[in-house]
Amino acid sequence: MKTKLEDVKSAAGIIGQSEAFNSALEIAVKIAATDSHVLIMGEAGTEKQQFAKFIHLLSKRASNRMIEFDCNGIHTYSAEVELFGHEKGVVKGAKSYSQSGFIERADTGSLFLESVGQLSSDNIKLIKKVMIDGSIQRIGADMAEKIDTRVFLDIELDNRGKPVLPNLKKQFANMNVTEIVIPPLRERLEDIPQYFSKQLSPGAYERLHNYDWPGNVKQLRTSLGMFNHTADTLHAEDFILLPLDHFLDPYIALPEPEQGFSMPDFLIKVKKQLMLRAISNAELNLSEAARMLGVSAKTVRKFWADQTKL
Repeated sequence: MKTKLEDVKSAAGIIGQSEAFNSALEIAVKIAATDSHVLIMGEAGTEKQQFAKFIHLLSKRASNRMIEFDCNGIHTYSAEVELFGHEKGVVKGAKSYSQSGFIERADTGSLFLESVGQLSSDNIKLIKKVMIDGSIQRIGADMAEKIDTRVFLDIELDNRGKPVLPNLKKQFANMNVTEIVIPPLRERLEDIPQYFSKQLSPGAYERLHNYDWPGNVKQLRTSLGMFNHTADTLHAEDFILLPLDHFLDPYIALPEPEQGFSMPDFLIKVKKQLMLRAISNAELNLSEAARMLGVSAKTVRKFWADQTKL
């Protein structure tokens, strides 16, 4: 017989029984017993939204809805309109009506803000006010109103387990928030077979377990090729796995800023190396090197003249 926890996992759409996954679930269960706001942290593709739904469905708010809002690529003013709503006549194109925002519509329930790091600092300040004192003010309203919305914030981590936007997490320090970190798929490879309704052949199992999964569960869910699988078993060739360098962060090799680090000195060294590399690749054709670098030929010639004097 299924337990309530298994039913909620199924309803939330999360899969896994590995030690790393169960540790995260245990934390999620504890968070669900509270009514604090939550920082849900994890790499891209770790399905933070599903964990938010899991916590919501286990909480006292389960009978009310959880609303999701994607902050990615939205303008500051548009985000404020969508999240906080507006009164009649204050928003262009909406002169004849007022409208509640996503935060207000999630009253007595929960709101999951996906890619919250894409919001402007002004938007985040307004969201923090909602989280601190439970007040919301529509655009054009004369006064704020009380609201009871639990907020889940999507905080993206890099492959070192650090926030992609370090300052974002710091902005929610000393507030009524709890944290949960969703493990990347490479730390729970034993969960992979559970994502497929068919059996995995030994070759498929080995191929999927030897891959690093930079795109995490989101990538796994789309890795099965678009074939007509009439057989009961999936084979290695049935999966499409992109080369790992497709996912590489171009800035991963940058040094960590710390005490004693000098950005001006570092940039001087980087500029020198790029200049030398371009001149070498252009086989000492300084005009061609300038085109490669996107700078003037005069800049490259001056640099090269200085180098040849040494």
